[in-house]
Amino acid sequence: KCSVISGPNEVERLSQENENGDVIYSKVLSGDRKVFRLETVLDATPEEIHHILWKVEEMHQWNPSIKNIKVLKQAGPETMVTHEVSAETAGNLIGQRDFLSVRHFSRQESCIYLGGAATHLETFPPQKGFVRAEDGPTCIIIEPLADDTGRSHFTWLLNMDVKGWLPKSIVNQALPRAQVDFTRCLRRRLAGGMPKKTGNYCLL
Repeated sequence: KCSVISGPNEVERLSQENENGDVIYSKVLSGDRKVFRLETVLDATPEEIHHILWKVEEMHQWNPSIKNIKVLKQAGPETMVTHEVSAETAGNLIGQRDFLSVRHFSRQESCIYLGGAATHLETFPPQKGFVRAEDGPTCIIIEPLADDTGRSHFTWLLNMDVKGWLPKSIVNQALPRAQVDFTRCLRRRLAGGMPKKTGNYCLL
């Protein structure tokens, strides 16, 4: 699935490169849903980035858009089922959501892949007071730069159904903005800092 949405065909460039080098593209999938692809370079090795992203229960400490993430099941070191609750922030156009997802990572040569997709557990139905959104599927690809192995090319494919009664125009504006905000938070974390409490909406 990731190869389908990461290819160059019928891809629209949504943004010009910003001060951090982030560029976002979009592509329409079947069912008229858009998937978004962020590409950028981060000043860290793939292992350093993976180490931070895989510690999901600590993510709320540096990502202000997350209220909490709890690991419900661990299926070996490479796969887990998580429940995530987004924070209520002023800049969140989509509103508070919760997610039940299976997350997996793998390595192929020097690249690290982190994938996620919505799942269902009879023992953990949708929670009262939340709209349950669905990832389906998403993927992060981290690979070292050929000329500088201390830095990484970071690609994030975001494919999400936020559910609820929201106009597509709002969703298609909020999701790519969330990617940029999340990447900004990740940069601060990699640099050893924590984000300020702002209205930014970041998610993973």
